[in-house]
Amino acid sequence: MKKEVEIAIRRKQQIVVRNTSGQTVTGYPERSADSSILTLRTVQGNLWIPFDEVEQITRLLSIRSHHMNGMHLCIADL
Repeated sequence: MKKEVEIAIRRKQQIVVRNTSGQTVTGYPERSADSSILTLRTVQGNLWIPFDEVEQITRLLSIRSHHMNGMHLCIADL
């Protein structure tokens, strides 16, 4: 799971995080000095989630098509 967060950080991708109680939050992951904590930048502000409370991470991939205008989002569950 931490590997996917690192990929999302490098590629500046949004992620959807589901915790063990079923709640989800969307945001951009950021590097943290504490490797046991997931730092997420959301529209409501920064959020810190312990990795042991993370059940699932989904990376949101932006794909550009030369056949269509604009960007389209595809979801990849990880």
